[in-house]
Amino acid sequence: MNQTKAIFSSMQNAFNDVQADQGLGSLGEWPPAGTHNCYVLGVSVTEGEFKQTGDQQMFPSVITQFTYQLVEDPDHAEPLEWKGAPMNIPNDASQISHEGSQIRARIEMQRLKGHMKTLLGRDPGDLGSDMGEIESMLSGEQSVVCSVKCQYNQRGERTYKSEYLQSLLSG
Repeated sequence: MNQTKAIFSSMQNAFNDVQADQGLGSLGEWPPAGTHNCYVLGVSVTEGEFKQTGDQQMFPSVITQFTYQLVEDPDHAEPLEWKGAPMNIPNDASQISHEGSQIRARIEMQRLKGHMKTLLGRDPGDLGSDMGEIESMLSGEQSVVCSVKCQYNQRGERTYKSEYLQSLLSG
């Protein structure tokens, strides 16, 4: 017993600094693949960096990530709350030279525009003011409920998760 404590004592600080990993991926637990009715709880918008494949060059970016909660969740005492896949979009996509990275940036922008179109109930026009409208919508008194399609793509050992807002049910 004391030998076990001694063996682990030097690792305590590193242990304190990590998150538990239960094989759920970096985004934590998600609902099963398919479409689910979810409360859209919020959206975070932060500055980040977009790494170009190939030369690993870094470009300033904006990372947008939505948070959801299942409306009905028979598998949990408290309905599952989860973070969607972050959309990392370079500030100036014209600087990206690697074709795969250009495609990734375009896919992320299309996904963000899809989320916005669903939430606003119209084609978004001005990115800044429309995101501001969405932020105030999500922080308002009324619950925002959307049908959310959870999609899992397997590539080798990795599973890539993405979600799409398909329709606004209330808000």
